[in-house]
Amino acid sequence: MLFKIKEIGDDGLSLNLPVTAAWLAGECPDLDAVLGPRGLTVRGQLTVSENDVFLRGTLRGDLQATCSRCLEKAKLPVDVPLQVTFVARSKDADDSEDDQEDEELDVASYDGDKIDLGPEIRDQLLLSLPITTLCREDCAGLCPLCGGNRNQVACDCEAEQDNPRTPLAAALGKLKI
Repeated sequence: MLFKIKEIGDDGLSLNLPVTAAWLAGECPDLDAVLGPRGLTVRGQLTVSENDVFLRGTLRGDLQATCSRCLEKAKLPVDVPLQVTFVARSKDADDSEDDQEDEELDVASYDGDKIDLGPEIRDQLLLSLPITTLCREDCAGLCPLCGGNRNQVACDCEAEQDNPRTPLAAALGKLKI
């Protein structure tokens, strides 16, 4: 997602960039998600003012991941606003100034005559994802005893465990040690 600054022009440059599965796998190798049916698209505008380049747009689409409770597919809608200012890194600035500048939200630096949108898009995408992926808020998950998906079939494993069937199990349950 490299762009030459001189190609942006006075009116700016409109963006309509699809996020590919290869890019997602390369930039986010530890992400346990794949592109959903709609995929992901970056739409927006790049503009230049003196030495600064501004990105204004959105990252929209969906991802598919595994639900943390029931292990079924979960849809993760993505709708992230992108507002980043790219500033030219001065040649004689020391590293501590650059590190401090990079820590500011929505400000990134670039070298030379190209800017790379990839790291900023990756960061915004990862920050927008939930810590725990759920297929739905009220997901019942898997039964810890039989392993069945409680969203599909209600099991009575816990009731059976509390109410033993055999006389020996009932007698052992009454023992007080």
